[in-house]
Amino acid sequence: MNKILSPQSVLRFENDGFLRVGTLTTQADIAYIRSLLDPLFNAFDKVPKSHAVDLSGKWEVGRRPLVPEINWTLSLEPALRKTIAYRRCRELAREILRAPVGYVFDHAIYKPPRNEAPTHWHQDDAYAGRPVPLRTVHFWIPLQPVTVENGCMCFVPGSHRHGLKPHVQIAAHPLRVLTTTDFDRSTVIACPLEIGGATLHHPLTLHYTGANQTDKCRRVWIIHFGAYGRLGVFHPRNLLTKLRTRVFHS
Repeated sequence: MNKILSPQSVLRFENDGFLRVGTLTTQADIAYIRSLLDPLFNAFDKVPKSHAVDLSGKWEVGRRPLVPEINWTLSLEPALRKTIAYRRCRELAREILRAPVGYVFDHAIYKPPRNEAPTHWHQDDAYAGRPVPLRTVHFWIPLQPVTVENGCMCFVPGSHRHGLKPHVQIAAHPLRVLTTTDFDRSTVIACPLEIGGATLHHPLTLHYTGANQTDKCRRVWIIHFGAYGRLGVFHPRNLLTKLRTRVFHS
């Protein structure tokens, strides 16, 4: 099978903890993903409560959510597995982790226009709660062009190589929202993308997306792939890799 990533790109991911991919998929594929996800968000109050979350913590049935998120979207729309984006993310994860990979988790977040709600600085592993985290790669696929103004991804390069930082829960927030300030903000790199692009990051890489300050909704689909899949946490090769290298702590 032909490689998608060059050895230099894989090395950059291992050194920086993230990678920007300009051409993950096609505009037609993004339009198809939108055709599957948009109806779920348009009928948000009918989505099972085990899947639907308003990240603002203020949603009530019958009212428009401020920052709607739908978790496990693949279980609601299995056709998402047939997209080019899904297939290429899986291939990229296999190249980076150098192991067979499987789906671990996915979710979608739609930030409405002028919502003034950032996704605070954090490491994904702060939410994991596992004694031995999985080895995963997390893909962030915008469904329209993204800029700093509408909330593109921002990363702290190399932050994945220093372990899990102390996180605190944001005071007075109704949900469990964690954040950290233990990093040098002068090193932050923003990753604007055209449609069809994506970012991928290590679960210990510090990242953030700003509030959507534009007049259009900012839509994104996020997929996690892990070495040996969801049950790979205690796979012998995962445990051995965790002992041998500091690059992949998870």
